[in-house]
Amino acid sequence: MKKKRWKWFAVLVGAVLAIGGTIAGTSTGESSKKIYGKEPVELSFFLRKRETTHIFETIIERFNQSQDEIVVKTIIVPNPDVELEMRALNGEFPDIVEMIGSSDESIRQYAEGGYLMPLDETGFLDRVGEGYVEYLMMGDEVYILPLSVNFRGLFLNCDLLEGRGSAIPESYGELLNLLEEIRADGEQAIIFPDKDVWTLHQGWDAVYTVEWGSRRDAYCMAAEGLIPLQENQGMVDSLEKFLELRRFGQERSWETGYDEAISIFAQGEAYMFLQGNWAYSAIKKQNPDINMMFIPFPADEGEEPDIYVKLDSSIALSASCEYPEEAAKFVEYLLSEDVMNYYTESSGGYSCIRGGNADLSFAKRFVDKLEKNEFVLETITVPERVNDVRDQGLLKLILGQDETYGIREFLEELDGAVNMRKEEILDDVGWEGPA
Repeated sequence: MKKKRWKWFAVLVGAVLAIGGTIAGTSTGESSKKIYGKEPVELSFFLRKRETTHIFETIIERFNQSQDEIVVKTIIVPNPDVELEMRALNGEFPDIVEMIGSSDESIRQYAEGGYLMPLDETGFLDRVGEGYVEYLMMGDEVYILPLSVNFRGLFLNCDLLEGRGSAIPESYGELLNLLEEIRADGEQAIIFPDKDVWTLHQGWDAVYTVEWGSRRDAYCMAAEGLIPLQENQGMVDSLEKFLELRRFGQERSWETGYDEAISIFAQGEAYMFLQGNWAYSAIKKQNPDINMMFIPFPADEGEEPDIYVKLDSSIALSASCEYPEEAAKFVEYLLSEDVMNYYTESSGGYSCIRGGNADLSFAKRFVDKLEKNEFVLETITVPERVNDVRDQGLLKLILGQDETYGIREFLEELDGAVNMRKEEILDDVGWEGPA
């Protein structure tokens, strides 16, 4: 999408935006300040990730107080994905949108639908660190500005471990031994948030990726008919470990939701929590004094765990934004070193923006690898239907109510879903063989 298309789209759609006090959801940045008798320009910022909502609200409040020309107002709703789709269809696409990752199918749909502004000529991409921009291309354009990456792993309560004289587990065998010892003492070794089905694949990712990296090749080889998922050793081995961990979790883990699991770990009632670094801010919000460490899931003895990351929060600008210059000013503020330092320190994410990282010592093992560019970046877009089959199948495995449904049956089901959408998967990555 070049400048001519952007100008045409802005003329066509820009007039329908009337962002004001009637916006659904929570609004931050209400202001009565005026410039020479005129109201300041108002911009809408649609937030989607609940773990970072309070962080963005603080950033927006500080921005609004720092100048008199622009007021940014947040849009926060219970079901942001559906709400954003409705706003797009109604010609009310927000000025600024928080996108989650780069492999979300909806990002491509919004870009191809003409809702997102190309960022190639804005200068913002020059602020992005090495190793990211090439993976953001959609056709000949880049439509999202990555703020941070997330990574999956294992949260450890350091005070609890020190209290029993236990060391940090360095291998999967050491982890199992430690979990056995904790359980034998009648304590809660690890907590799982299985009631929220979206968390299930996060835990599986944490286990799979330390030895096998991205699922890109596994899905593509399955789509090409080379190696079905049920014959893929990485898929099988990682699922066996993922399910074995459930022996050390709480009973009926499917009755514990994400928020409850966060609270249990934050209050020191469980030694470990298998999740992603995005949980850091929620844990610290509940217990600012917790002494915790976040490590890659321990690999087998003698293996160095791979560091696997996904793009997390990113920013997109509306192609129909009535005030693109003012929106750019806010983005410049957001990308400033002080603001990005605050964002990363508060969220626990690793900044994609140069100079944007603050104190991430809680995740030192990840940061050391990221700083050396020694990581695997997930680049495959998996269709939603495939993800739905994956998540429901994982829940079925954990429930264990069907004796005829095991790892092989789950992977056969997932393989079938991949093959139903194989053209989309292969076209997205331009697959030419295993990496």
